[in-house]
Amino acid sequence: MNTTNQLAGSFRNRRAGLGAAIRSFCVALVAGFGISGAASAGFLTVPNGDFSAAANAGTVGGGVVGASGTDVVIGSGPWTGTYAGVVGLLIPPTLTIDAVAGTATVTGLLGVAVVSIVNNSGHFGQTLAANTQSNKRYTLIANLETGATLDLPLLAVAGTGVELIAGASTLVQSTTAPAGQARADALDATTLRLQIHHDTGTVTPAPLRVQLFDRPQNLLTASLVDTAVFSGVQLAESTIPGGNSTLTVTGGGSQGTPIGQPFPSSMTAIVRDQNGNPIPDTLVTLTAPAEGASATLHAGSQSGRVIVAFTDANGQITFTADANQIAGCYNVTGEVPGIPTMAIFRMRNYTTQQIAAYMAANPGAKGLPQDSVFCNGFE
Repeated sequence: MNTTNQLAGSFRNRRAGLGAAIRSFCVALVAGFGISGAASAGFLTVPNGDFSAAANAGTVGGGVVGASGTDVVIGSGPWTGTYAGVVGLLIPPTLTIDAVAGTATVTGLLGVAVVSIVNNSGHFGQTLAANTQSNKRYTLIANLETGATLDLPLLAVAGTGVELIAGASTLVQSTTAPAGQARADALDATTLRLQIHHDTGTVTPAPLRVQLFDRPQNLLTASLVDTAVFSGVQLAESTIPGGNSTLTVTGGGSQGTPIGQPFPSSMTAIVRDQNGNPIPDTLVTLTAPAEGASATLHAGSQSGRVIVAFTDANGQITFTADANQIAGCYNVTGEVPGIPTMAIFRMRNYTTQQIAAYMAANPGAKGLPQDSVFCNGFE
């Protein structure tokens, strides 16, 4: 590790190399201790969940006024399309899978007033090879782009969202899910990341089915989502944490890094039951701020502002983060439905000017802490 004098010399004489020198200089101010291990299991197979398979590309629906179709195979599958028009009034919507864009789009939604308001509708669906198991949590994740700034309540009014089914029974639907079983995180101005979950009790195994729908009811065209673009479908099976379980930061809980650079230490947190025993295979949702200073998070194959990670055999999640280009202080949070407290990681993105000023004011310092002068409210 470079000494403070070496780093200061690098700053004076080799300004172009400052970023690399600082990265080696940064030492995480961690909360607690770390346990090795990374999550590697828990996602169930959703064939063509990223909509990239050319064999599943194509379009169904549209055409004749009043026409309908149920589970019409798109290309050679596995996704199918179900669509319905209104006899004498509306053609059905069109359902298109674009393997190049990696999207599944329902478009052409309409609403007209006759004696009452009538709508056409459509959804994508597929039945998976996996069956429900007793005492498991099932979490469905998908991205939804609508061309408008929406949230869960507005999507519920529009009748647009995602649904998880077992056999012939709906387990959970984003438009009707009870509080705490659904969330929507903005990825950009018009795209939401939807996440819904259902906890099973003792059940008879039944095939799981995923549906992505745009089914307005009693809405005129101006009030509905006329185009819904779905992508990135994932389904996870995980452990249900018992009562009085806890989620606690164990490493990397307070650290800083130059803007645009990786944070120096991995971040870890552990889930324990009421007796202090670690709980493996728990799904933890990790979230960085949507605006301002923030970071891209990484765990296993997951990368983004909002990701999920499974606890390993030691009950621990491990993830890393890269600072964005905005300086400032912020929190990255980890949460598990049913556990009342969050794991909070306190982060700071520094500019090179801030680093130089800090080094000059603290000649013997090691690391870049979240000092209270600049990070009030984040300590």
